[in-house]
Amino acid sequence: MSLRTTMNLGRAALFSALMACTAPSFAQDAPSALPAGLRPYYDTLLAEGEWGAVLNLQRLGLEAIDQGHLDVAERAFDAALERIELIYANSDSAKKARSLWSAEGSKDFKGEPYERAMTYYYRGLLFMASGDYENARASFRSAEYQDTISGHETYAGDFGMMSLLSGWSSTCAGDAGMAADFYQRAATQKPEGLKAPAKGLTTLVLVESGTSPVKTATGSYGEAMQLKAGDNPFVSAHAGTQELPLLGDLGWQASTLGGRQVDAILDGKASFRKGTEAVAGIGIQGATMAVSLNDGGGAAGALAVVGIAAVLVSSASKPKADIRYWDNLPDRIYGTFVKGGAKTALSIAEQTADGERYPIAAPVIDRTAGACRLVLYRAREPGALRVQAVSNLSAGERKSLQKRNETRDVAFRNEMERRFVSNDDALAGGE
Repeated sequence: MSLRTTMNLGRAALFSALMACTAPSFAQDAPSALPAGLRPYYDTLLAEGEWGAVLNLQRLGLEAIDQGHLDVAERAFDAALERIELIYANSDSAKKARSLWSAEGSKDFKGEPYERAMTYYYRGLLFMASGDYENARASFRSAEYQDTISGHETYAGDFGMMSLLSGWSSTCAGDAGMAADFYQRAATQKPEGLKAPAKGLTTLVLVESGTSPVKTATGSYGEAMQLKAGDNPFVSAHAGTQELPLLGDLGWQASTLGGRQVDAILDGKASFRKGTEAVAGIGIQGATMAVSLNDGGGAAGALAVVGIAAVLVSSASKPKADIRYWDNLPDRIYGTFVKGGAKTALSIAEQTADGERYPIAAPVIDRTAGACRLVLYRAREPGALRVQAVSNLSAGERKSLQKRNETRDVAFRNEMERRFVSNDDALAGGE
């Protein structure tokens, strides 16, 4: 049964089938050192190997935050970031990521600009929670940088929230001059109107609302990827009677580059494939014309070779868009700066368009380090692995991918065991 057919049977049935086919040996040997609620994420991480490592580490890291295991989240995001940065290195995986010769969906997942940026964002929050404000600032700066890079092109930075958080990290680190520079930069970016915190405020409150942006494939060959905002029934977030400013809109960030709207990405590959098909047609038509002119010798043969070669090139270029996406991200992020110490209670709620409010009972992070306190609310319920289709690869492509990656995935699983299961803190990245 094909993946497309399986998807039509329902999301729950899909997940059961995928786990039964890809990860039975890992599920039954779930590591005892990992919290039980995170084991499904870990099993999927092992099953998909390096091909899905970044995505599965992102999902694992964010679920670990939701479940209160910040040490596991740190390890997961560190491993994800190592792989994200490899795409810019002179390595085999980086060369493959830039290649035109294999389907996008068969490449190792590195994420779209907004997904890479959010990986640094969560790592920055974890640094904040531990009081490492210098590394928090570096993470938020890297987040803004990642949001400017798409393939081989670079765009103007427009993720104002990251500049705002860089400024707040500087404030917490006692560097007022650098903080002022970042606050000024944030004021010129999106969303408009981001303001620096007033003096005397010591607590940063963040509220994440809604579900992640969604990727879909379109175009003649499924080569173009479109992104749309995630589902969100709420229009605002409130702390008591105060409506919280919007700091980040991931749906907007996902569908723009440098502030300009993107209809689809990877259309360059579609143009390439259509171009080679045009060459193929010209070559074959030329051969036919040569034959009709009684020139059945060298000219016809040469043109036929050109046409056939172009067809083969076109067939070898399989420009499927990679529609895997980081599905436990939010849709929007609200936030503010307030007075108060570590024990100050906050009343947080989301509001629908008709005015109904739904409280968020407790934050997933509430840490005070040095002069500053971080409080993060996420309107998501932690729990079992959320169902997500593996990709839009066919069953044959998936099988070929697994076979091709067998050797390197052995090393990958050993690395993940050292990070998440080993008792050696130096290897596992423990505290």
